[in-house]
Amino acid sequence: MSNVLEEYLKEDYSKWGARNYLYEKKDGINYTPITYGSFIEKVNYLAAYLKEKGFSEKNIGIYGPNSIEWMISDISIMCYVGCGVGFNKDWSYDNVVYSIKKSELSCLIYDERQNEIMDKIKEEFPDLTYISIQKDFERCIEEGKNLCKELFSPEARPGNVPAKVVFTSGTTSFPKAVLLSINNVFSGWRSLGRRINAGTEDVCYLFLPLNHTYGSIYNFIYSLVFGYEIYLAGSIKEMAQEMMAIHPTIFSGVPLVFTRFYEASKAMGVGLGMLLGGRMKYLFCGGAKLTPEIRKAYADEGMYMMNAYALSETSSGFSIDYPGEEDMESVGTLFEDVDAVVLDPDEEGYGELAIKGDNIFLGYFKDEEATKAAFNEEGYFLTGDIGTIKNNKVYLRGRKDTRITLSNGENISTKRIEERVKEIHESIVAVKVYMRGDLLCTDIYVKDSEAPSDPAAWDGLIEELNKNVSRFERIGKYNIISSTQMLK
Repeated sequence: MSNVLEEYLKEDYSKWGARNYLYEKKDGINYTPITYGSFIEKVNYLAAYLKEKGFSEKNIGIYGPNSIEWMISDISIMCYVGCGVGFNKDWSYDNVVYSIKKSELSCLIYDERQNEIMDKIKEEFPDLTYISIQKDFERCIEEGKNLCKELFSPEARPGNVPAKVVFTSGTTSFPKAVLLSINNVFSGWRSLGRRINAGTEDVCYLFLPLNHTYGSIYNFIYSLVFGYEIYLAGSIKEMAQEMMAIHPTIFSGVPLVFTRFYEASKAMGVGLGMLLGGRMKYLFCGGAKLTPEIRKAYADEGMYMMNAYALSETSSGFSIDYPGEEDMESVGTLFEDVDAVVLDPDEEGYGELAIKGDNIFLGYFKDEEATKAAFNEEGYFLTGDIGTIKNNKVYLRGRKDTRITLSNGENISTKRIEERVKEIHESIVAVKVYMRGDLLCTDIYVKDSEAPSDPAAWDGLIEELNKNVSRFERIGKYNIISSTQMLK
């Protein structure tokens, strides 16, 4: 079975081996580059080392902030070794413990900047193999180099097997481990290429975390297709200074980041274009829609915001705007390489968005029940998002409203109950609603430092809530749980 990732590595090594590729601030001040050739060599050498140590077809975690070593590890594991599992650098100890257990890790490549948590992790999981990026990485590369008779000597893995584990957000339910193959990962570059004309003259400023699919696939991995350079964002506080120094042409962010740049532009009396380096061509925004006012401010300076919509289960491929799109309500134009439908549409054409295509994930890791529930009988993946598709443009209304049918036949909306409970105190970050026997129950996740410590206070809050709802929606039992336990 072919491996398109290795094909690009070989082609890039031949075409661009001597070109600078990735830039990172190793001293916190100056950007230091690594060439395409050096990157690809280290990918091979790390693979040889990991395979020699017995990690073939094992799950290997990568834990830490974005770094060149993170990127080398990601490609090396996917292409030659096993399944890479990205950990968010901001996860709590409980998050990391949950993810290690859930993904059945055999090895963890970690950054020393995570040592506060790593010291406890090593005690909790003494049988794991640990590779420190700062202390062990170069040694592993050197040992792997000695194992390679020639470059590309490690045998590449098939393109249709699990190569990447991505955890869903888990904000209102337990997170699932999404399995992606190399074929999934490379399913969207043609649709992206229809929207942008990226090439060797372009520069991407990479801000999104590499453990998320969009930053990993559309910003990083597709650089192997298009040949652009990547600068890793350093301090969030210095993003504008870094952009003005490197003059990027490609940037992907979330609405909060674009809003802060807009506010800074107004406060300082400096044009948005200058704050973003003066050469920006392609801006991508995902996660939510920007207000029309802010989108217009960017457009007025020739920087058209390209909304992007997707999920981890769709390999971050579903819809992206074409440059210059003026429809402020759309979340992008549907990818040309997918089959998407609207299920059970209402009178306005809104229903659950469902999709088929090469971008659809392989399933949830060791969770057959959840995997089966994620697809309908026709094989479409059910996104859980309510939206519509008009003239190939995608419009969202919100998440599907999960409902519970009571024993008396009454239907109640769990979404409405979650929203009501969240409103009773500012310390609540998430709510889970379920039935236990005939009792309507809620797990209420709170920030410990902001939550009332007196149980009687919570009794009063729930009692007051129950006074203002129908008897079918009254909470019979509740649990107050620390938000640090959300992923456990």
